[in-house]
Amino acid sequence: MSNLVTVETLKLHLGGIQTKLNFETVEPFVKTSIRWFRRMVGSDMMDYLEDLLEAGSNAERDLLELAQSCICWYAYDLAFPHLKIRVGDLGLTKANPNQTTPITKWEYIDSKDANLQMLDLSLEDFFSLLEELRPQAWVSSEAYQKRQERFIRSAGELARWVPTMGKQSRMFDQLITYIERAEELYIRPALTDSVFDELKEKCKGLRLGLTIQESKLLNELLPAVAHLAIFEALPYLSLNVSPVGISEQRSKSGLLEQVAPGAGVRDSLRQQFLNDASVYLGRATKYLDSAATPELFSGYYQANKGQTAEAIDFTNSTSIIL
Repeated sequence: MSNLVTVETLKLHLGGIQTKLNFETVEPFVKTSIRWFRRMVGSDMMDYLEDLLEAGSNAERDLLELAQSCICWYAYDLAFPHLKIRVGDLGLTKANPNQTTPITKWEYIDSKDANLQMLDLSLEDFFSLLEELRPQAWVSSEAYQKRQERFIRSAGELARWVPTMGKQSRMFDQLITYIERAEELYIRPALTDSVFDELKEKCKGLRLGLTIQESKLLNELLPAVAHLAIFEALPYLSLNVSPVGISEQRSKSGLLEQVAPGAGVRDSLRQQFLNDASVYLGRATKYLDSAATPELFSGYYQANKGQTAEAIDFTNSTSIIL
């Protein structure tokens, strides 16, 4: 197993774990968490982080601690449901030592939600610092290349254009497919293949190769992509699909009650994301109409020369037609 996380590391990052916790109790979950993190950042990046256990700059040590925090909180969330019971020859039992009181259902749910909030914060801080440091182990990895294939590459970037989403890295992972879908179904046809591909190539890395005109176009496209991705994802985000069927997600507790919205509310919300996306995409095409020349955005110019741009209005549409 990786040396990134030990029992001391767990206690350091989680805080609330008892000093007498036996590491063997949570070790299977730590191993699973390490494998999850390895899939996310790649083997080379994991080797780089393990090298930092011996030496590294202050910023690199911060990066190491954030990586350990991600692994610890994910492992803790995996272990959390199993720590409340004991399994032995007598079957399933629940520990209830003297002078202790079992927690209530709402306290358990609240604690589990808090665990995931800490995981989201650790993930977002880790990837933010990783983009600042940009070690070779990261920029040369397959995981990095996959991130560069999208216009919106992190939960932080998504939250910039849709603040209500917050910096939720786990939520962003669910949206990746829909970000790619939004780019291919709506952005590519609006820009034309050549302009889309050229802009996508220049957006890789730090986006330092963009011209002033390309930066202006990108600033109009990013909020369009963000809203279109959520528009595409909304029908599926509130549903659980499993071999036993399809169900809605509902959460109830003593302090908070969350009920899946009805079809009317969901459709209204989806329509609003569509309307907002149409505004941003309309601004982008309007800018292209004014800026495109035979030399600049030439693919768009050739496809649209002599045509008068019309305002894009999707108010009463069920889908976007370009």
